[in-house]
Amino acid sequence: MRRKQKLIMALPALLALLAGCASSQTFNSEYRNGAKLNGHGPGGVAPEAFTPGDSLSLNELLKVAEANSAELRSVHASWQAAKNKVPQASSLPDPRLTYGYFVEEVQTKTGPQEQKVAVSQTFPWFGKLSLKEQIAVQSAKAEFQEYQSKRLLLGKEIKSAFHEYAYLREAVELNRQHLELLKGIEGVASIRFKSGKLPQNVLIQVQVEQGKLEDRIKELENLRKPFSSKIYALLSIPADKLLPWPDKSADTPDDIDIKDIARRLKLNNPGLNRLDLLIAKEDYSVKLAKKDYYPDLTVGVEHTDIDGGENPTALMFSINIPIWRDRINASVQEASNRRLSVEEKKRDMEHKLQAQFDLLAYYYSDARRKFSLYANSLIPKARQAIDVAVKGFETGQVGYSDLLDAERTLLEFQLTSARQSANSRIRAAELSALVLNNEPNSKGE
Repeated sequence: MRRKQKLIMALPALLALLAGCASSQTFNSEYRNGAKLNGHGPGGVAPEAFTPGDSLSLNELLKVAEANSAELRSVHASWQAAKNKVPQASSLPDPRLTYGYFVEEVQTKTGPQEQKVAVSQTFPWFGKLSLKEQIAVQSAKAEFQEYQSKRLLLGKEIKSAFHEYAYLREAVELNRQHLELLKGIEGVASIRFKSGKLPQNVLIQVQVEQGKLEDRIKELENLRKPFSSKIYALLSIPADKLLPWPDKSADTPDDIDIKDIARRLKLNNPGLNRLDLLIAKEDYSVKLAKKDYYPDLTVGVEHTDIDGGENPTALMFSINIPIWRDRINASVQEASNRRLSVEEKKRDMEHKLQAQFDLLAYYYSDARRKFSLYANSLIPKARQAIDVAVKGFETGQVGYSDLLDAERTLLEFQLTSARQSANSRIRAAELSALVLNNEPNSKGE
């Protein structure tokens, strides 16, 4: 009975010690998880909550996509999971409670030993826990840069799909305008045919050209559903109905500062930032591997219950002996090679990123140049040419083939202008996706 009472009296002290060890880590864990690595993530948008108005807004699409994209939410969850590793890495291992009961009592001068209880705690060598914490922190920050990279990629895809959708609307409208022009020409041709001033084959040619244009319009209109579905897919929303056409303001080419993007390319690219953080992580990994040359310390207390005598208490100290140097040397070399690997990846990515930027900058500038050429020079001249050709056709001074060439030229120029306008906006989106904006918390801190 007496030994049970002693054991019962000892247990509260042991439990208090265990609770104290646990609670000492809780505050630090909450601080590391919250204050150091706080961030905001996407939240779901119900399909019925997305109700575009009469015209499609790019800003609205970007907001819905960031809030609802399944891919973005997946990467965000990975970042949150990496953050949750920080308090795990910085925590001491759990204390160990040991209980022993002597099946055959060991006799001592003061009485038989009946049972014993011990509690011990292992303390890693100085600096190990802080290095493990830094490795977890750098990993979490690298995951955040991956999240930022996916955000930029999603924004680029949304913008590209939106501008392609806007170009489709413009192409449909331009072809419809030219169909009306051909109908007007058909009316003139019909009058001249009835008066005997125009052969019937010319009237038939006008009607054939109308049929070809109607088929092209139908083809473009049939593209609307897949284009709309692509945008819905990027929003992670079911494509239950056609999206409205983008507003006319979407046809204006974007004006971006290429020099500013070039200046910030190696500073604000999330891919390069991620590799920088992984290099820092491997630096800490090398230091941590070298800590294995030193032993870890285990401290414990053992209490023995002796029936009828004094109960001895022993303090215990133990260390591991790191004698297998080949294993430790290999661990250090492994971490060093991982660092070298990431460093070479970064060097390769810098070269490819610069090449990608140079090509996109050329495409962007070329598209703006061509848009300006067609919009400000070629299209006005083509309009003058077709006006002259229509009047000449009405009076019989211009043949139908010349009029048709003028009409086709104008349509080609207008479509090319619209295509180059869309290209410049798409290239602008691709260039903007190479760098992060100077927004707070862009590094996940």
